[in-house]
Amino acid sequence: MTTKLLAILMLFGGSAFCQTEGVGIGTTQPRAKLEVAGDTRITTGLEIAVIEHLEDDETSTFLIQEQTNKIKALDVSNPTGAALGYIQVYEIYNPNEDWVLDFDTQVNATDFVLNAISASYDRELDIGSNASIPYYSAFIKNGTWHITADFPEANNRYPSELGTWTITCLIYSKDLSKQFGRIEIPMNNSSTGAATNPIVD
Repeated sequence: MTTKLLAILMLFGGSAFCQTEGVGIGTTQPRAKLEVAGDTRITTGLEIAVIEHLEDDETSTFLIQEQTNKIKALDVSNPTGAALGYIQVYEIYNPNEDWVLDFDTQVNATDFVLNAISASYDRELDIGSNASIPYYSAFIKNGTWHITADFPEANNRYPSELGTWTITCLIYSKDLSKQFGRIEIPMNNSSTGAATNPIVD
């Protein structure tokens, strides 16, 4: 038993219990070599020596630090619990032919990031002599995330048909990401350019 551990036991007095299985602070039945039942504050850092491999049938739990400096446990193996990220598929049925100007997901843009990662439209289009490449994107409006999707210069070949956009989005908490903001890139009428500095190094 090290000097530091002896000092901890002396400090907590009657609250610390030493058994052959382990040492408990605030508990008489420690479930590990050292268990602290109550709040713990570590000021100089914590080193984890060994992390065991996770088996397929074991619970996957992550610890994240919120902006309030609280630690939250996320059990991502629970399908109804909180997760590191969410995948949501929106099936937007019967828009104005192939045009979705503004679909409000109602996802709070203050707390979450939403990326539209794929999209498809299920009707034949009348493109004519012009090529048309579909676009889709997510944007923030009035504090929530919105989606837009369209085939420019194209419409349903048969206007009476009811089409559907299938748009897959990745949604995750801003606690799990860094927001660098916008960077303006002046190209000066050139077709090539480079950032002044990398955003990460």
